[in-house]
Amino acid sequence: MPLADRWTSYGMAQPSVAAGWSFEALVGPSVLGGANGIVEHRGRLLVTQVFGSQVTSIDTSSGEHIVFAPMGAGISAPDDGVFGEDGTFFATEPMNATVSVRNPDGTYRTLRDDLPGVNGITMDRTRRRLFADEFRPGGRLWELDPSGEKAPTLLLDELVTPNALAVGPDGALWFPAVAAGEIWRYDLETRSARCMFGGLASPVAVKFDSQGRLVTPQSGTGEVTRIDLATGAREVIATAARGLDNLALSPDDRLFVSHFTDGRVAEWGSSGERVLSPSGLVGPFGLAVSADGSILVADGLSVALVRDGEVVRTHTLLHDLPTLAVDVAIVSGQPWVLGASGQVLRCAVGSPATVVAGRLVSPTSLVADRDGGALVVEKSAGRVVRIPPGGGEVVAIVSGLHRPHGLALAADGAMWITTAEALVCVQPGGAVRSTVASLAGGQGVAVGGDGSVLVALPDQRRLVLHRPGGIDAVTVEGVPVGAAVSGAVIAFARSAVVAAGEDWLVGCGGDGSIRRLCRR
Repeated sequence: MPLADRWTSYGMAQPSVAAGWSFEALVGPSVLGGANGIVEHRGRLLVTQVFGSQVTSIDTSSGEHIVFAPMGAGISAPDDGVFGEDGTFFATEPMNATVSVRNPDGTYRTLRDDLPGVNGITMDRTRRRLFADEFRPGGRLWELDPSGEKAPTLLLDELVTPNALAVGPDGALWFPAVAAGEIWRYDLETRSARCMFGGLASPVAVKFDSQGRLVTPQSGTGEVTRIDLATGAREVIATAARGLDNLALSPDDRLFVSHFTDGRVAEWGSSGERVLSPSGLVGPFGLAVSADGSILVADGLSVALVRDGEVVRTHTLLHDLPTLAVDVAIVSGQPWVLGASGQVLRCAVGSPATVVAGRLVSPTSLVADRDGGALVVEKSAGRVVRIPPGGGEVVAIVSGLHRPHGLALAADGAMWITTAEALVCVQPGGAVRSTVASLAGGQGVAVGGDGSVLVALPDQRRLVLHRPGGIDAVTVEGVPVGAAVSGAVIAFARSAVVAAGEDWLVGCGGDGSIRRLCRR
C-alpha cells in the first residue's frame, strides 16, 4: 500500500477541477513536511516536522506511518523530541520559543514558552532529568523540570548554535556546536564544559551507540561519523545526501537518519540505505521557470531545480543559505532567491549564494521586472520596492497597500497584487487601476498572455480565474494549500511553454506537489 501524503492522511479529498481544465501533478505529493528530530521508541521512529507541524510515527519494520501528534493539536512546528520514563513526549518548538508536552493519555500542555530558539532536547539514562538547548548564536543550555513546576536551571550561556544533544555513558551532556564544527562535553558534576572534537562539517546532533561510542551526522557532507571517546578515532559509517538533521539508534544499534531539507527518513546498514519515508518538497513556497523549461523552486529549507519531475537541491540551509527561501525569480538569466529574513540572494547553480539586496521588511514575493531588476513585496510595510539591475538600494514604487502578499506583472507593465482587502491592479506609474474585492486574501497570483489573472485563495482552498470582463467560474476547488490545517502558503509561476491557450504551474504548499493547470 502506498504511503499517504501529508494532505490525504488528514482525509482531504483530491482537488475538483472545473469542466474543460486539467490539474496534473508534475511533482507528486510528499509524505512528510521535512524530517527533523528522530527518536527510536519501541520499534517505531518518532519524526518531528517543523514545516509539517506534526509528529509522525514510523514502524521500523514495515515502514507504516501513523500521525502521533497531528497538525492543529498541542505541538506546533516541532524540531526535536524525547520520551520520558512514563511515556510522556517532550518536543521543542524553536519558532515559538516553546517546549510542548504530549501526555501519555494524549492530552497536551506547555512546559515552557520563554526559550528562544529552543531546539535540542534529551533526558538522562533514567529518563527523569530533562535537558534542552537553544540553536542560535549566544544559545543556552538548560535543565528543565519535566513537571513544569520549577524554574529551569541555566547550565551554560553564549554557545555557538548548539543543537541535538545527548547524555553520554560518562553521565555528561554532549552537544554539537553546529556553526563551529565542534562537539562539546558538559560535566554535570563539576559544571564545566570544554570542546572535545573539532573539524566537523556542521555536526547537527550527538547520539551514543550501545558500546558508548559517539555518533554524529555531518550535515555539510552527508556523512555519519562514529567517534571512539577513549582514542578519538573517527569512522564514517554512512554517507547520505547533505542536509542531514538527526539520527536515532535502536538498542541493537540499527542506524536511522533524517533529512530536514526534504523529509527523507532512512535506515543505514551494511547493505546501504533502506528508505522508510521518501524525499519530497517541504513547500513549495515560490516557483519560476528557466529558459530551458526547468522549474526553480524556493522550498523553504532549500532551493531546488525540477527537470522532468526530478528534484535536485542546489542550495540548502546551513550550508549555502543564510535564511529560509520563500520565493524565486529568474532575473537577467540568473536565479534570485527571496529570503525570509529580508535578503535577496543570487543563487547560481554550483556557486555560493551572494547578497543582492537586504533589510527588506517581511518580504513575501519576488518578480523580475522588464529592465533587468526585480520587484519585491514587503508585506508588513504595505509596499512594493524595486531592486535595480545587479542589486543595490531598493526604491519604493507602490505604497499604502493593506498586507500585500503576491505580485505578478502583466504584458502592459501593470502590477497585479494580492492583498488582505482585494486583488489590486496598479498602473506602471503607481496609480491604482482597479480592485476586485471578492478576491481579498489571495496569495499566489499569475497573469496569462490574454490578460487573465489566476489567484490562489488559500483560506478557501480555491484557484479562481479573473478575466478582463470579470471573474470566470472557479477553476479548482479543494486545492491542497494546507491553509486550514498548517498555515502553509501557495505560490504560482506561469509556465514557459504555452501549447494551447494558457497554462500555469501551481505550487501546493499543503501536500508538497507542483501541478500544471491548463485547459484541455
